[in-house]
Amino acid sequence: MSKEKEYKDFESAVARLEEITTALEEGELTLEESIALYKEGITLAAVCDKKLREAEGQIAQLSRVAEKFNLDSFKERADD
Repeated sequence: MSKEKEYKDFESAVARLEEITTALEEGELTLEESIALYKEGITLAAVCDKKLREAEGQIAQLSRVAEKFNLDSFKERADD
């Protein structure tokens, strides 16, 4: 199972990254454990980056759609 499928949402991936960071900073791991966690962290960072870029793209697309409508006119009508 790939890390992207394992961490379906951004928040769980970030939480795991935080766990990895804490474990590495504590310095109580073997070299092999440290390397394995570092590798997992790099993979998770890539997953998070991809998810952030996807979210930014969705927001940009929604913003372009919203600009096509004069949203202020909807607000003015609602205030009437």
